[in-house]
Amino acid sequence: MPRIFNAIRQRLLKENRLTRYLVYAVGEIVLVVIGILIALQVNTWNLTRQDRQKETKYLAGLKADLQVDLVELQNFMQDKEVKRSSAVMLLSMEDPVTAEEVQRMDSIIWRVFEWRKFVPSTKTLDELTGSGNLSLITNDSIKAMMLDVSQHYAEIGVYIEHMRREYDHYLYDRSAAMREMAPFADLEHWAKTDTMRRTVSATEAELAALTDQTRALLHDLSFRNGLKLAALNNRSMWRRCQRSFEKIEHLIALIDLELNTP
Repeated sequence: MPRIFNAIRQRLLKENRLTRYLVYAVGEIVLVVIGILIALQVNTWNLTRQDRQKETKYLAGLKADLQVDLVELQNFMQDKEVKRSSAVMLLSMEDPVTAEEVQRMDSIIWRVFEWRKFVPSTKTLDELTGSGNLSLITNDSIKAMMLDVSQHYAEIGVYIEHMRREYDHYLYDRSAAMREMAPFADLEHWAKTDTMRRTVSATEAELAALTDQTRALLHDLSFRNGLKLAALNNRSMWRRCQRSFEKIEHLIALIDLELNTP
């Protein structure tokens, strides 16, 4: 093609047709400019298409992570409710007399004591921020909600650590100092099978010691305050998680809407 243009140009110059040559030259420049513009447009379209593919991939990853978080958060909330109700139950229970009552109370105490953390799935979000690709997410509502959810996760983490310190001081330390832990647990069976088995049996002297320990713990002011804090804080944590749950559902709905947009 350049050889054809060059031949035409040379012929026009030889024939001394200046006007036609100028018109031709301008036309050639216009064609070159149009070609450049088309090439730039095609390149821009390709880059936009590639960015959209990356954005779609990240959005799908975010959605998958958030769906995992919904399940984990729901389990975490159920655990908080079990702890709250168990703490309230202990505060109103009568002093144990029989081995069965000691065992029942021990089981309820363990329901309060068992510790569980909520660890959100942030793999895709970490990749987005770490790679500097957060700008690929073009929907401002999604980015704002991502920030909101991340802030809620951070608040839950801080509150978990706060609760853990209270558990250590008011519940774990007091219980360890005042009563035998898991008095009816068959530790040999647990060591061999990794499953806990309990045998509710004790001599009269052993039962007297266990009931005295349990009564002393249930009437200990520090321990009772710890149970009250456990009831209040686990309920408060449940509310925080419920708000996060609703925000995650909203964010997933926004992502679905964006993924379904051509």
